[in-house]
Amino acid sequence: MIPPRPVIVGTGIAGLWTAWRLASEGRATVLVTKESLADSASAWAQGGIAVALGPGDSPSQHAADTLAAGDGLADPEAVRILTSEGPQRIYELLALGARFDRGSDGRLRFGLEAAHTRPRIIHSGGDRTGAALIGCLAHVVGAHRLVELIEHTEVTRLLEQNGRVAGVVALPHGGESYVIPSPAVVLATGGVGQLYAVTTNPKVATADGWAVAHRAGVQLRDLEFLQFHPTALKLPAVNPAPLISEAVRGAGALLVDREGRRFALDVDARGELAPRDIVARAVAAADAAGGAWLDARRIDDFPTLFPGITAMLALHGLDAARDLLPVAPALHYAMGGIQTDLEGRASLSGLWAVGEVASTGVHGANRLASNSLLEGLVFAHRAGGSISSAVETPDAATPEAAAERDSGADDSCGGIRQEMRELMTANVGVQRSETSLLHAERELERLTGATPVTAWRTRNQLLVARLITQAARRRRESRGGHRRLDYPPPAFTRESA
Repeated sequence: MIPPRPVIVGTGIAGLWTAWRLASEGRATVLVTKESLADSASAWAQGGIAVALGPGDSPSQHAADTLAAGDGLADPEAVRILTSEGPQRIYELLALGARFDRGSDGRLRFGLEAAHTRPRIIHSGGDRTGAALIGCLAHVVGAHRLVELIEHTEVTRLLEQNGRVAGVVALPHGGESYVIPSPAVVLATGGVGQLYAVTTNPKVATADGWAVAHRAGVQLRDLEFLQFHPTALKLPAVNPAPLISEAVRGAGALLVDREGRRFALDVDARGELAPRDIVARAVAAADAAGGAWLDARRIDDFPTLFPGITAMLALHGLDAARDLLPVAPALHYAMGGIQTDLEGRASLSGLWAVGEVASTGVHGANRLASNSLLEGLVFAHRAGGSISSAVETPDAATPEAAAERDSGADDSCGGIRQEMRELMTANVGVQRSETSLLHAERELERLTGATPVTAWRTRNQLLVARLITQAARRRRESRGGHRRLDYPPPAFTRESA
């Protein structure tokens, strides 16, 4: 009999790194993914990885920028860990075969993004960093004899025995559920973007991890802090929305309104390179007043710096050297999530969470640009190291679970999910109020009542949408990614600092 092994759910950078860390220490793991190794928000990441490796930079400066962006809610110790341990993770990536862009002198090339006081963003393949890194890690992990990969399978429940995790219920697409016993489960399921009408997240970002954890009584926190990327390409009825990386603004692109005026300077002296929440609100206001565009025509080597974005624009008949690019905010990243300690442990014994699904304390109220991939590496590494004792837990009886089938009941709920997305975008979006949040709560309750019990995917999404809305109602202030029109920020804020 094969002894129970750690189960990792999700194959973005955090899930893959956790699997690699455990396997490299000789520990067998089971890696479960809803679709394939290529389907994750990590694989879509354009902006790169923020890390203090450049001349004149330091982890302490990186930490200061991270804390400033977090708007008073980031955990200083978590931030210290992120910025001080980040460089070593990059060296390990290089040792595994990852390649980062370099200048003519052979040294790493560093880019600048919003709210960073130093150029410290490293890229791979220009704007294809996520795809390059996931490709590297997928190759390393997929070929490892100690990693069992299970694709096209969802985890529907956490199983518990004697107050601790005992495994998961796995449901293959179109099949019947079965139990995977385990003394240690790592949720690395990503974000919640598909709860909104416009998002940069892939189709798999449906808040599964939050729903599964909440139903098991696991502590969640800071769900109201959602980051809207300021510059998603605005195209009718396109979701996910193509992203125009913040690195484009770092390279010199400007935001202009219908009159050609740089409106971002109206709200922050840093203009296009202010923190994302500030820029997103400015873009939303300009869009509502007649439109917002990104002017990248001044970037001479755009196709070389941004080959992926260039190809994406061409698909839609746009050329950055010729055209103003229509943009609007899109749901991009969740700062909150499953509350963890600094080793990735959640409130339920035997459960860890890493990556976007987790709330490590690093991001606070607003994530600093390009910190997400680094967080996935750093805290997945720490989680992998802390799982060792759990793996040595003596074998226990396989927990039982009721049989489930992939009934396809959610197929008839497309209209409900679309109504939910539009409701969340309009009422729990870039700006909220008591009126909008109360309206969203009532409507989400109505939609839940109209959803069949067997349509568990849709019900999970509605559950998380309600949790986000309730958290936004409870926080009666404006801070970071959470802006209440009925609770304006103090006169002295980051906008006026």
